Amino acid sequence: NGIDSEKQAESDFTPFLNIMNEWYARDTSRKIQSIFRARMEEGKRVSPSVPYGYYRNPKNKQELLVDKESSKVVKRIYRLVIEGYGVTQIADILTKDKVLIPSAYAEIHYPENNHSSKKRGIEDPYFWTPTTVGYILEKQEYMGHTVLGKTICLDYKTKKRRKAKEDELIIFKNTHEAIIDEETWNNAQRLRKTVRRSPKYGTTSHPFTGLLICSDCGGKLSYREPAEHKEKKYDSDYSFVCQHYRHRKGTCSMHYIKVKTVNEILLKSIKEITDFAKEEKQEFLKVMNKLSDEKREEKYQGDKEKLEKLSSRNAELTTLITKLYEDHALGKIPVKHFDRLFNIYDTEQQDLEKQIQYFEEEIESYHQRKVETDKFLKMIEKYTDIEELTVPMINEYIEKVVVHEATGGRKGKDRKQQVDVYFNFIGNCQVPQKEEIEKLA
Repeated sequence: NGIDSEKQAESDFTPFLNIMNEWYARDTSRKIQSIFRARMEEGKRVSPSVPYGYYRNPKNKQELLVDKESSKVVKRIYRLVIEGYGVTQIADILTKDKVLIPSAYAEIHYPENNHSSKKRGIEDPYFWTPTTVGYILEKQEYMGHTVLGKTICLDYKTKKRRKAKEDELIIFKNTHEAIIDEETWNNAQRLRKTVRRSPKYGTTSHPFTGLLICSDCGGKLSYREPAEHKEKKYDSDYSFVCQHYRHRKGTCSMHYIKVKTVNEILLKSIKEITDFAKEEKQEFLKVMNKLSDEKREEKYQGDKEKLEKLSSRNAELTTLITKLYEDHALGKIPVKHFDRLFNIYDTEQQDLEKQIQYFEEEIESYHQRKVETDKFLKMIEKYTDIEELTVPMINEYIEKVVVHEATGGRKGKDRKQQVDVYFNFIGNCQVPQKEEIEKLA
């Protein structure tokens, strides 16, 4: 730049020169980002990386083609999720079966995509990690979509980046052949969101974990099983109860239901809806469309009432906490009483806010939901002669199971309990009686 730093006059100009250089570098960075953004908005890929399961078309670098061998692994990973396996278990299975990890597979079959100056020298080409499996499970590219702008640059100097939010992504649908269908991908995302903690005395969680919902508070039901040291074990020992009742007594009622009962209800519901849909397809299409609208409206009104009650109690708690602070500030209440009451109110309010969020989301999605009978019919084609529940069947058929509080005591012939089964694609639809079919047809 022609500046002599040893000369005082020119040295005094150096800070201004640094500022100008800073502006120039920032401006250049912005222009480059704008160019990349413009290309992405045209649907053009700007990253050299290729999702595992695909390779670039040698004649058209923008086009992705399905790799025959690695795509089988991708399908297997999604199938294992539907069967109830977690990412750690899947990683262990692939490692045990000596399946090449994505980077090792690419290095062998597509060395031209290795843009580093030297080979990485992978220590163990068969060692899969839960992170790698999770990364494959979140990629929308497997549905045939082009997803661009996944990260955003925060600092042009440090090159620090952050993951883009869902609404910041640039997505072009159906740009290449899909490896995973949309229903399977969505099902996998739903199952991954379900936290399957091990029960206190057991070694594994139950396949129903995450599916059973409390009708009153919207919380999930927790799985319970007997202690290992208990000699005699009964059906009633294996059960689900509302998590809010279980961990914070007084915030909700028990909503106790035996695992055996849930199993019987789901098996019966799945068999009935499958037989009806297959044997009387046209009647199924007519009836489901009419019944689903009625059920959805009924649920919508019920959720609105529950939300109003929860919001009212939440407002009361806010008032109580505010008054508690005022009394504490004026010295009207001892510190120990303030701490105890504040913890009680705060804990209840945190629970309420979670419940409010659940019902707000349910109400917001009310108008977006629609019956997708064609997808349901396609899904049930693979199931014939259903005699027992399997994990894939549960995950593919069932969206959720809403459990109401029982009446008539915990045991005995007077005990009655409403259980609403929600199927994927068609919602809370029950097979109607012959008279109902004739009336609706």
